[in-house]
Amino acid sequence: MEKRFHLFVRKHAGGVSAQVLVHPHLATMADDLATARADLAHVLEKLLVRGELWDRPAFFEDAHLRKVDLHIRAVQRGRLLEVPMRFSVLVHGAGRGAARRAGAGAPRVGPTGASGRAAVRGPVHVQVPRLGVDGDLDDVADVDAYVEELIRHELYLAPLGRLLALAYVGSEQLDHLTVQARPRDPAPRARPALAAVVASAMPSGLAEACRRLDDDAASGHLDHAFQREAELARLIEIVGARTRASVLLVGPSSVGKTTLVHELAYRARDPGSPAAGLELYATSAGRIVAGMRYLGEWQGRVERMLLELRKRRAVLHLGGLGELVALGDRDGADLGRMLLPAIEAGEVSVILEATAEEVARAERSHGALVAALRQLPLPPLDPERAALALAQVAARVGRARKVRFAEGALDRALDLSERFGDGPLPGGAAALLREAATAAAAARPAGSADAHPRGAGGAAGTVAPARARADAASTPLLDADAITTAFSTRTGYRRDLIDPARALDPVEVRAFFAGRVLGQDQATELFTELVLMLKTGLADPRRPLGSFLLLGPTGVGKTESALALAGFLFGDDHRLVRFDMSEYAAPGSAARLLSSGGGADAGARGLAGRVAAQPFGVVLLDEIEKADASVHDLLLQVLGEGRLTDPRGHTVSLRNTIIVLTSNLGADGAGRSLGFSSAQADPGAADGHYRSAAAAYFRPELLNRFGAVVPYRPLGPDVVARLARRGLDRALGREGLTQRGVRVRYDDAVVARLAELGFDARLGARPLVRAIEAHVVAPLARLLAAAGAHPPAELRLVVADGVIVVEPGP
Repeated sequence: MEKRFHLFVRKHAGGVSAQVLVHPHLATMADDLATARADLAHVLEKLLVRGELWDRPAFFEDAHLRKVDLHIRAVQRGRLLEVPMRFSVLVHGAGRGAARRAGAGAPRVGPTGASGRAAVRGPVHVQVPRLGVDGDLDDVADVDAYVEELIRHELYLAPLGRLLALAYVGSEQLDHLTVQARPRDPAPRARPALAAVVASAMPSGLAEACRRLDDDAASGHLDHAFQREAELARLIEIVGARTRASVLLVGPSSVGKTTLVHELAYRARDPGSPAAGLELYATSAGRIVAGMRYLGEWQGRVERMLLELRKRRAVLHLGGLGELVALGDRDGADLGRMLLPAIEAGEVSVILEATAEEVARAERSHGALVAALRQLPLPPLDPERAALALAQVAARVGRARKVRFAEGALDRALDLSERFGDGPLPGGAAALLREAATAAAAARPAGSADAHPRGAGGAAGTVAPARARADAASTPLLDADAITTAFSTRTGYRRDLIDPARALDPVEVRAFFAGRVLGQDQATELFTELVLMLKTGLADPRRPLGSFLLLGPTGVGKTESALALAGFLFGDDHRLVRFDMSEYAAPGSAARLLSSGGGADAGARGLAGRVAAQPFGVVLLDEIEKADASVHDLLLQVLGEGRLTDPRGHTVSLRNTIIVLTSNLGADGAGRSLGFSSAQADPGAADGHYRSAAAAYFRPELLNRFGAVVPYRPLGPDVVARLARRGLDRALGREGLTQRGVRVRYDDAVVARLAELGFDARLGARPLVRAIEAHVVAPLARLLAAAGAHPPAELRLVVADGVIVVEPGP
């Protein structure tokens, strides 16, 4: 058997796209038309073999394309723009295939016109493939006016970006494809009568992409939700109703939305629960598309899932609302719109999760879907209920991991989670208990657990009192210190910063920053204050932990300051995320900064993804003045509210992030001499110069959101000499010298000469590293290479006629 399909083909700069006209979700992109046709033929053949697509007409003898030109009003940053647009419109006889059926009322096909296409008379059907809209009208003479109204209605005050995405590419045409297939159902026209047979023959959509949560609950692998009886009762009432309603759990991230669904799975296994016997499945957008190679395949999987959900009257947990509406949104057949008719009709019951921000975002693009879901708010627990819930979690974790928690352990977990904003209580605190218990279990000697098997010397499950006391004595007791260790391991913070029992000497902190960032006393004081506020919990919880705009010429220590912060807080300079703002100078770069380019992992590489993956860290935005204005707009939210929203609508907190921004504004006019000697003579004037440059460039509302604006002063000769000495000591401590047992001495003349060679008034101290490599490291390398296996034990650096020379020691 064969079936013919009309294709809508567009030629792009990078290849050809083709879609099946009456099934727009079946589409592909390829290098050439032949490959695109082959891809679609493969998918269509599989669907036809399953017995699908036979009933709906997909080829029209009288079909043709016509072009419609019009101007559309678009919106860009509050302005209305007139945008010229051209659309290809498919026109064929009304009834979507009635022209091929015998009988009265069929449109007549007239003689072929000059264009070579059949002229349609009578009622017609029109479709705009690029927009995915269609309609019927009585007279072909009204096509242009009708199509114009159809397009204007669809694109009424649309953003300019959407119109640009719909731009006419210059070559759009109709093509047709004939597919040979033998359906499993020998009578495809009788499919409604054989629906049960076809369904049983098809692979189970639920088995393909879902797991059964109530089975997972039987194994005890799911988390319990404590102190949520009211919300759980409401959830059971919604999904257990005869109307088969669907629910949207709304609450902050980590408040326990998924855990509430897991508790529902436990209640489904409880014969005494109102939810007893409920079939509960779970999947996600990622699992739905897993293994789907061709466009249109995952839609078929969803159809099979819906068919089985209707039959089994099961409940499906679909995960996050944001991911659901994003799946397939580019090809016009997103998952949310596919599910909407079944949800509205009460044919299926699904559970979705979202934050309030994600709901607001989804309402703009999928308002009907959000309206069809019953929203169940899930607010954070109050402190009293959070403490009770954590005690219940501790008891369960203790039994599972064979540990005990001291009284102060739970208080320490709650204190750290609340102080560092580690999600709503008790989620972050419960995670700390689990991590501490896991670490204790891993450290337990092999074979120490279950040393006394159940049932030995008595009834199954009984333990003699003496043995019970011995087991309790051997069970690890986790105290507050163990919780602090778990938190330090998770965040990377050094222990004396987060342990209230340990003191932190301000003199030690100041000395660390003064030794790392030379000659910048103001910055040293600010960083010291930041560390002390973090230690004492006095930082503003509504904003990032710290935000600093560092101003000054290049090479004076601005980037080194960010590295020093990461080094002190986390013991690792590499706990820093750096973005070069010159790469985000193009208009609209804020979105690219959030997602950092294309690809499946683009979101993870962007600012939002990297902060979400490691919220405790330092973010460096280098040369912020080079960024586009849209990046500055993004910073208003980041600095003012301590959060940002990623492209999928997920909110990422920056409460525990330090944001360092650097700028060279004002450096060009500050003078051109060693360290800008005029600025050294009057530091106050230099500070005022850089602050004025920043005030003239940044908008006041952005400038006022910085925690501190810090002018960096030009380096004086003494600072340059100290930098030279530090760089020289680091070079002489490299592995190539220490492993050979070679000791290198030098005097102050060498340091002074390196300071002269390695400092430039325009570039600051940046050339110093190159000077050390060229005048010290390279000569040493030549000497050691020539010495082979017997290098001298001691060498000396001296200055002779202005040249640094390596001589045998002492």
